[in-house]
Amino acid sequence: MPSQPYQEVVAARPLAAGLDDGPLDPAPSAPWLALADPRHQAALERALDVARATRAGRKALDEAERLLASRKMDLPVLVESLGRNFGEYDYVAGRMHLHERLFRPGRETDLAGTLVHELTHVVQHGQGVPSNALEMEIEAHLQDLDMLAELGLEPPENTFARQSWEALKKGPKPFIALIQAAVPGTVFLGEQDFDEIEEQLEEDLDDQARRKGKAAADLARAIERDIDLVRTPSGRASYKAFSKRVLALLKRRAAEAR
Repeated sequence: MPSQPYQEVVAARPLAAGLDDGPLDPAPSAPWLALADPRHQAALERALDVARATRAGRKALDEAERLLASRKMDLPVLVESLGRNFGEYDYVAGRMHLHERLFRPGRETDLAGTLVHELTHVVQHGQGVPSNALEMEIEAHLQDLDMLAELGLEPPENTFARQSWEALKKGPKPFIALIQAAVPGTVFLGEQDFDEIEEQLEEDLDDQARRKGKAAADLARAIERDIDLVRTPSGRASYKAFSKRVLALLKRRAAEAR
């Protein structure tokens, strides 16, 4: 789901109803996923087992681990109520938020898919593309659907994953339209040129300049970096290559889904 939260959150929450609080493995299999509350570790391990059973899951985990290791960083993970969102990656603060409902018994596949989606975003933000590019959401949703397909599962009814799967079967354009509706205001090289993208980012920067507080200031700095990126030949080349790859992937997946 959309992944751009900027609110402050607490470091830990009370134990959610139904959460497995049994004995924990003293050596987590992905210690770079730094849970704020270790009582969620057992549920996380079960979801990681599900993800690792698929190529899409292994890819997301391995690439995120390599990126974080190269930066000598862990990824803070906070478990909390997120409303209708299953997960969010706050690229400004560099932390992941996961919905507490996903840590209840029986939700391992939902949690695994959310991890794949959000870890895809972690990797994308290390690839030299604008921070709010629509192509990021397109790829992340495709990875989530790939994981489910490898498990031989269809997305559950009344979920965004189900909506995206149904849209994918209709073709790339309906899929793109659905993602755009879910994350309005994103830039998209598939429909804009670089001058239009730069203009949109400058409008976003002006909007943040009118706001007060640390969150707005932090986001403004991220937008400034994006503007600098799309003004350089190397930045434009990186984004162009990324967009081309993601849209080619979308075209292939749509053809396979029909």
